[in-house]
Amino acid sequence: MEARILKIDLTNRSYGIEVIPDKIRKQFLGGRGLGAYLLYKEVPAKTDPLSEQNHLIFAAGPANGTGFYFSSKVSVTTKSPLTDIYLFAMSSGSFGHWMKRAGLWAIDIEGIAKKPTYIDIDNEKVEFKDATPLWGKNPAEAQQAMLGGKKGATAAIGAAGEKLINYAAIFSEGQYYRAFGRGGSGCVMGAKKLKGIVVSGDREVEIADKARFDAAKAAVMANIKANPKWAKTQRDHGTGFDIDLMSERAILPTRNWQKGTFEGYAGICTSLTDSVWPRKSIPCGPYCPATCSHYIQIEKGPYKGAHCDGPEYETLYTLGSNLEISNYDAIIAAAQLCDEFGIDSMTAGLTLGFAIECFEKGLIGLKDTDGIPLRFGDAELMMTLLNKMVRQEGFGKKLALGVKKLSEEIKGSEEFAMHVKGLELGGYECRDLNGQALQFAVCARGGCHHAYGLPARVEAYDGTSTKVEGKAEWLAKKVCPGQMMNDCFPSCSFRRLVLTQPIQAEAVSAITGEPWSVEDFGKVAQRLAA
Repeated sequence: MEARILKIDLTNRSYGIEVIPDKIRKQFLGGRGLGAYLLYKEVPAKTDPLSEQNHLIFAAGPANGTGFYFSSKVSVTTKSPLTDIYLFAMSSGSFGHWMKRAGLWAIDIEGIAKKPTYIDIDNEKVEFKDATPLWGKNPAEAQQAMLGGKKGATAAIGAAGEKLINYAAIFSEGQYYRAFGRGGSGCVMGAKKLKGIVVSGDREVEIADKARFDAAKAAVMANIKANPKWAKTQRDHGTGFDIDLMSERAILPTRNWQKGTFEGYAGICTSLTDSVWPRKSIPCGPYCPATCSHYIQIEKGPYKGAHCDGPEYETLYTLGSNLEISNYDAIIAAAQLCDEFGIDSMTAGLTLGFAIECFEKGLIGLKDTDGIPLRFGDAELMMTLLNKMVRQEGFGKKLALGVKKLSEEIKGSEEFAMHVKGLELGGYECRDLNGQALQFAVCARGGCHHAYGLPARVEAYDGTSTKVEGKAEWLAKKVCPGQMMNDCFPSCSFRRLVLTQPIQAEAVSAITGEPWSVEDFGKVAQRLAA
């Protein structure tokens, strides 16, 4: 199986194809693993994230383009302008599918364009096109213009990436705003004067053993049919279905992590709000048989017309319980604002919460906040501050720094600046979750809830949350490998019950024609975590 990389230099407007050696493909598999290898290989230590020398690497994996269930994920890897360290980010959508249809496992972009540019990739042919008319457009509008009605996938940045806000995101799938959300990959794209990418192709993706591949798919569908309650919960409620239970267990971060319970949980728990906010189920990408994504538009009230995809759990936490806001309509409006300007809603919400606590403690005052008193539980304040943030007006310029860099400017605030290595924490209050706390502490990209397997979702329900002895080994050998292989395969994180590791191993074996086992997956994960 030949895996090919498209290498693009924006400075010279040049490109070429390289073949990934089989040894490397087998060591890192694809997706997140391949991206990490290429970043380490191509980007020297101490590289400025916004320089020509930094690379932006989109990486697919063996499952992309094959039609395998839950295979709608793809990764981007770069050096983060938010944290100044390694960054990967995963997104749903069809981008990985079309990369493989173009014959590509990776797209590796370096350099800086002389003017706003977008890249149009058709199979292995690249055109550098003028993006000046698209500069300033939101990601969905830009993608529509770039695609021009043809079949393919797009990714683009918004004004936040153009303005180099260091937690700007990259978005795909047009109006549904699938995001490479964390850590500022959109800022890197903006620094390269790259508005977006179009990728299309007409190649069939090779499957070495079609009968074995079909049997692996059938095993997934059998598991879904055997777990109808799980499937119904996914389709009806999405990822915010158990916010009530999270609060009950005191692991729902609230009031900038001052506590783990939120009295207004009923207003943001999706399993409790369906009758008030009807949702339209929207697959996050091709080949999803148990859709957890939903599209919502507010039909009345002060936020009438506001719309967004989701919002999913992490957005409900950062813009909801974290700010003590239980107004679901306001959260949808805030999520729409984040999407259309192109910023990570998680860093945005946590930066607001941090600033409010700084104001409460007297570390900043009205002279710092443009005369605006900051307080928790104020939905209109949230919208005001987000608008200032994305437009970089007044106090918004400080909010656009993110938690770590803002805390460095506010003396005495470090103890409640909720980040690790510069990346704000994912939504699991971990003072009673030792595995999750350990993950936050050691994760290579910072305060990430995702990278090593979301241990909170295991230990919160199996009675081991406060166990100390053996917790590191448990995280490294039991939890971490599964998530890493999801990201290398790549596949959705929410399908663990039905797309198991043995089925993934069968699928990779069928696609590649090589023997793959769960133990082999573990070796790839250990290599990636090293």
